[in-house]
Amino acid sequence: MSPPLPSPVSSAYSNCSGDVGPLILLCAGGTGGHAFPARALAEKLISMGLRVAIATDQRAMKYFDDLQDAQKFMIKSGGYLSGLAAKIKAARDLVIGLRQSYVLLKKLKPAVVIGFGGYPTVPPVLMAQILGVPTILHEQNAILGLANKILAPRARKIALSVAATQGIAQKWIGKTLWTGNPVRGAIIDVAQKPYLLPDFSSGEKFQIMVVAGSQGARIFSDLVPRALVALPLELRTRVKILQQARLQDCDHVREIYRDGEMEVIIAPFFDNMAECLTNTHLFVARSGASTTAELTCTGRPAIYIPFPWHKDQQQLRNAEQIALAGGAVVAEERSLTPELLTREIEQLLTHPQRLSDMAKSAKSLGMIDAVDRLADMVLPLLSPAPIQPTP
Repeated sequence: MSPPLPSPVSSAYSNCSGDVGPLILLCAGGTGGHAFPARALAEKLISMGLRVAIATDQRAMKYFDDLQDAQKFMIKSGGYLSGLAAKIKAARDLVIGLRQSYVLLKKLKPAVVIGFGGYPTVPPVLMAQILGVPTILHEQNAILGLANKILAPRARKIALSVAATQGIAQKWIGKTLWTGNPVRGAIIDVAQKPYLLPDFSSGEKFQIMVVAGSQGARIFSDLVPRALVALPLELRTRVKILQQARLQDCDHVREIYRDGEMEVIIAPFFDNMAECLTNTHLFVARSGASTTAELTCTGRPAIYIPFPWHKDQQQLRNAEQIALAGGAVVAEERSLTPELLTREIEQLLTHPQRLSDMAKSAKSLGMIDAVDRLADMVLPLLSPAPIQPTP
């Protein structure tokens, strides 16, 4: 007996299974880094009048909740976990996810399935490959992630956010294309504006934005503020700080800045990120895929402090690619001290031409038309064909 079709998690779809024309199934992992480019492509395809469905897990569904005209499904998936009990559960969830994906694909009959990385993409994309449905992969980081590495041998095309992505086997090179990593429309608007250093004669301040991202850590709530308040007084009075901090850390961060004689705004979240990007002259941030995509598209200098605990060091690889081009400084967390960070920031503030050069170099890596390039990969594969099991 076949497993039941996963129920749509939203009824907000009017352009799906009842309509004619090929359907594109987008599959994304559980974090924003995987979901944001999937969301951008979904919006692009829908704007072109195409039918779109989303398959993901519970964690990432929030990124698609308000996406109109797209049917959404949650698929079970097994994570990459340690410990015997965890591995048994992961294997069981993977089997359930594969069965769910089989039923889903038979029902939707997608013309193309696109995976954006993360373990929740493995069941639907792998099942699509077994059933003979063309698949495309998109890699956001500068090193091929494990899910995409598993799925790459049978993928029709592999889209890369970084031209020199590591982990691409020689036999896959012919099917790779550098598309870049899609960013939101508001970020593309900022990319049209030049990077301008502050006009101190008019009272404008040098704006530094500290962004810890979804994996906020103590280093951003403690070491970074301490480094900033240790700047020479003549620099501190000319600086404005925007600091993202976890809600539970905000009071601690305010205490560090209290006697720094600096203009500081501290918040758990900034919902005006496009405005922040426009006005910020230097970022201190993690180097996740979404952050690096936005800062390269807009041409903003950054000091990247990569998340150090990924097995494949994906954030370090992201940051290194930008630093190699001259668009950023990499400060590895394991060896970073407040004194080292203070010295680096002071060097940048007192050598503005270096910041301008970094901005140009960062922007040379940005791809503001990434979503169009991705869509161009999809369109040639949209001739509907019946799903047939492969030998």
